[in-house]
Amino acid sequence: MNPAEDCLKYLKNRNWIELNKVLSDNKNAKELAESPAFLVFENVFIDELKRYETETSEDQLAVASRVFQLHQFTDSNFTLSENALKKIARFLFDKNPEKKYAIILCPDSDAMHFLESEEKTIQVEIDTRRLGGNLNIRVGESGRLQFDKDIFNDSPQEKELYLAAKSVLPDMILLPNTALSTVISSKVCDFLETKTSSFFYKSTLDLCVVNPMTFRPELFIELDSSWHDKPGRLENDKMKDEIFQKAGLKLHRLRKKENKEMTEIFELFIKNNYTS
Repeated sequence: MNPAEDCLKYLKNRNWIELNKVLSDNKNAKELAESPAFLVFENVFIDELKRYETETSEDQLAVASRVFQLHQFTDSNFTLSENALKKIARFLFDKNPEKKYAIILCPDSDAMHFLESEEKTIQVEIDTRRLGGNLNIRVGESGRLQFDKDIFNDSPQEKELYLAAKSVLPDMILLPNTALSTVISSKVCDFLETKTSSFFYKSTLDLCVVNPMTFRPELFIELDSSWHDKPGRLENDKMKDEIFQKAGLKLHRLRKKENKEMTEIFELFIKNNYTS
């Protein structure tokens, strides 16, 4: 029996798995294209599928997809009639709408609506990626802008400090870039001027070491740099120092030396200043 006759036999018996095997073998493509028996197959194929539409299986869909693929992509002379191609495209589009099926079905209203919707979706994706690039914001798997960020604010120095603390104090809770209001009671604001009190709620600390048993902070570290020498930063640093003073806590300030590896210095500093 030749491949075309096999196709008819398997179609008649609803043996979708074996039918898919015959169609999936690229060696059969040329023979199928030239066989009169396969012309019969293509004429009754979709009608046979539709007879069992209520029990459509993945195997049936795979067969329909393969027949469509043979028409679209093989290098043989295999071509479906326009009527058969549209029937297959309609069957597949109804089960799983895709652009390649919709194009065949145009100017069908459902297909046109699908293509217009897809075009809008693609444009939204393009616009979102362009906006994300301008804002330096990632685009997530859902296609939406993803506003997560590096917890170290893209600062190599802050990350270096954190890793040094992790090396020295592996069992402690380390909070990088944590809000002052997380580790200091807001009651301290009763002893602060209005401006400093407002700054308290907006300010963060570069690193806080927390005892895992008591969940209380035990070491406060601020990492300074040349940026802290600017007038605005000097005023903020003065307010931060005052907050810690009024809170009865010690703020340790570390100065990062430009273009110098500081890991060993950070580790030594933490060893010398942390007391459990």
